Amino acid sequence: MRAARLHGPRDLRVDDVPAPSAGPGEVLLRPLFTGLCGSDLHMWHGGTGMSAGPLTLGHEFSAEVVEVGPDVDDPRAAAGQLRPGALVSVEPMWTCGHCGPCRAGSYNLCRNMVWHGLSDRAGALAELTVVRPGMVHMLPEGLDAVQGALIEPLAVAHHAVSRCGDIAGGSALVLGAGPVGIAAALDLVARGVERLIVSEPSKVRRAAVTTVLAAVGAGTASVVDPAETDPAELAKELTKGEGVDCVVDAAGVEPAFQAGLSALRPGGTLVTVATYLKPVSLHPLLTMLSELDVRASLGYRGDFPPVVDLMAAGAFPVDGWVRQVPLPDVAGAFELLDAGADIKLLVDVSA
Repeated sequence: MRAARLHGPRDLRVDDVPAPSAGPGEVLLRPLFTGLCGSDLHMWHGGTGMSAGPLTLGHEFSAEVVEVGPDVDDPRAAAGQLRPGALVSVEPMWTCGHCGPCRAGSYNLCRNMVWHGLSDRAGALAELTVVRPGMVHMLPEGLDAVQGALIEPLAVAHHAVSRCGDIAGGSALVLGAGPVGIAAALDLVARGVERLIVSEPSKVRRAAVTTVLAAVGAGTASVVDPAETDPAELAKELTKGEGVDCVVDAAGVEPAFQAGLSALRPGGTLVTVATYLKPVSLHPLLTMLSELDVRASLGYRGDFPPVVDLMAAGAFPVDGWVRQVPLPDVAGAFELLDAGADIKLLVDVSA
């Protein structure tokens, strides 16, 4: 079968490799569309995690069930739902189930986490891949494979927005309009935020988030270039000097982080979902004087089902920010992402 494997930094090749099979307690899937994200790009740059050989990337994906292996103890299999031909989205975390966070239900914080497609668990940029049945989420009739491949990044954003608390009727600032930033903006709209600001330096990304927000009836949201409009000052202006209730930081750079803190009202919450590769400065007195809540968000836990429901309800339009590329062009797709020429690329694994 074909698989896109990372052999070293910036060395991604579509290879012919042996096909996997479903072992006891496993499900064999045929990936349909697989998204490329910042984590993939980080691996592509560094070629890390490949001590055991080339790495098959791909952790954001929709798939068709090919085979349910022996000894699968899942009520959906017994009910005939988890069956060959079923369309699914995959939660790509192999968790241990016995560490402290897992026992507490915080499986996204598993101390022994292995990520599908970012480790020795061969990922979904391949014609076949194997997962546990608990990682599989059935897609309802009406959702297609393209939408299914977006559930994972949408779940990342959904979890981050959940960390803001109940903000219906309130105000929010999203820093960065990459895929997760766009998803967070849409999620905030779905939760009833009335005053929304999105700050993004890229003209391409500002145009994309403007399009998708208009598609869900949020055309009054303020989409700004931070080089021209200070998002913190705008936040104060739009909230009569108070500041916004919540900031979702999907930018990952210090100027955005500091702007986010400045944009908050007293008692507000900043949630950082960006992957910071360098430390930032934070003066505790600043957060104390306004009792600001600074939180991080990692992955998701229990977020796939509500995101599937929101997708089915039309909360997450695809047009304007998602583009498809065939599997043979995947190496060039990474070059495009690295250059900032695209926002969200889905690889058509069957093409």
